[in-house]
Amino acid sequence: MILIENKAVRVEFDPTIPSVIWTPLEFMSGEDWRQPFTVGVDFYLQKVKELPNLGWLNDTRQLKPTRPEDVNWLNVKVNDRVRVVGGKKVAFVLPENIFGKMAIKLYIQSTTKREDNKLEIKAFQTLGEARLWLKGTQGIKVQEIKLT
Repeated sequence: MILIENKAVRVEFDPTIPSVIWTPLEFMSGEDWRQPFTVGVDFYLQKVKELPNLGWLNDTRQLKPTRPEDVNWLNVKVNDRVRVVGGKKVAFVLPENIFGKMAIKLYIQSTTKREDNKLEIKAFQTLGEARLWLKGTQGIKVQEIKLT
């Protein structure tokens, strides 16, 4: 189910994982960056009541350089809302772009250093591995990539 889609981003819900999936397609900043996350988190906050193991998947294979203030906005505005409802898992499929990787590393570092952080954040090379980890599939080994 597509929650929002335009030339720069797609946010959807995949009930088979279950997860909200954020996929950047072009460079975004400011309100263009924030609005899709707001739509996704609003949906997440409603759906997590029904699906307590709901995850969040960032398919960042096409992520472009991201402004630090946009990444920091996620840590404050998104993480705080998700923490209140008991959000558990966030997965990243990594981009090849070094600047995209730097943005993800900044997000992971700023989130995990928070004393109130309860999110488990992992990065993967493939979408399949990220999906399996979010699903909690037993007996299947997935290759996590350490960014910290």
